[in-house]
Amino acid sequence: MRIEIISNSSIFTKNLGKKFSRVISKGDIVLFSGELGGGKTTFISGIAEGFDLKENLSSPSFIILSEYSIDNWRKFIHADLYRLENTGEINGIGLDDYLYDDISIVCIEWGDKIKDYIKKEYLEINLSYLIDKSNIST
Repeated sequence: MRIEIISNSSIFTKNLGKKFSRVISKGDIVLFSGELGGGKTTFISGIAEGFDLKENLSSPSFIILSEYSIDNWRKFIHADLYRLENTGEINGIGLDDYLYDDISIVCIEWGDKIKDYIKKEYLEINLSYLIDKSNIST
C-alpha cells in the first residue's frame, strides 16, 4: 500500500511522526529515505516525542546509532547510515543487535542502503521535496 501526504512545514512533519508512533510497536523496523534535509530526522523526532522520550533527538550522523529507553520493556533506536559505505560496516556499529530483537523499535535514516540486508519485514518511508510553483518566476 502506498500513502502520499504533503507536508508544508517541519511542525506538520514532526506531528505526523508523533501520530505514526501510535501504529508502530516493539520489533518494528522503519527505513527512511529521501534527499538530504528532506525531513527524515524531523519525522523521527516526532516519533520519539510520541513515545514521550525526553532526550533531545538529533541526527546521529557522526555517532551513527543512538539508543533510548522508552520504558522497561521497549527501546527506541535511531540510526543514520548516511556515512555507511557498505553493509559490512553494520556489524561494527551494533545495528544487528537491534534489528532482530523483540523489544526495539528501529528507525533508520538512509535505510535504502540496507534494504537487501534486512531479513525481516520493514516499513519504508520516503521523504522528498516538492517545488512550490507559486514561488517560481519566469
